[in-house]
Amino acid sequence: MTMKNRLICGVLAAALMLGGCGSTDSTADTAESTAAQISASQLLDGIDDTLLDGKISMGDEKFDGNTDKFYGVELSQIEDGCILYNTDGGNADEISAVRFADGVDGEDIMKARLDDRKATFRDYKPDELEKLEKAKVFSVGGFDILIISDRAGEFEGMLREKLA
Repeated sequence: MTMKNRLICGVLAAALMLGGCGSTDSTADTAESTAAQISASQLLDGIDDTLLDGKISMGDEKFDGNTDKFYGVELSQIEDGCILYNTDGGNADEISAVRFADGVDGEDIMKARLDDRKATFRDYKPDELEKLEKAKVFSVGGFDILIISDRAGEFEGMLREKLA
């Protein structure tokens, strides 16, 4: 093989290797696209827990009219959201999944929501405090999520998997 042919083969091999690297990016793009297409309500579908027997989503009057109470922001600062909660109010259990507007620090908002829930239950039902101390607050797939449940780790895994 001549030097020129070796050079051409080397360039072609390098181009093929770099072309293969692009497939990883398209996998990431597909995951981001899937996360962008799923609604907060769809994200929380499939979570089955007797203590999470209520559900409200953006578009419901109860959700839309109380965003300032729930999260300390106006509805215009939320792009999508859903809450699973305990309807009798005797348990702190809640899963909130919210896609906040650009420029809003949703993770801080969820931490403040958790602090509010701790303050409420500290005097109201102190036996719920252990659950509140183990709550999860995280961001994934464009959603900021708060999980208050004895099964918080399990639910976190489910939600992360849905958005992977």
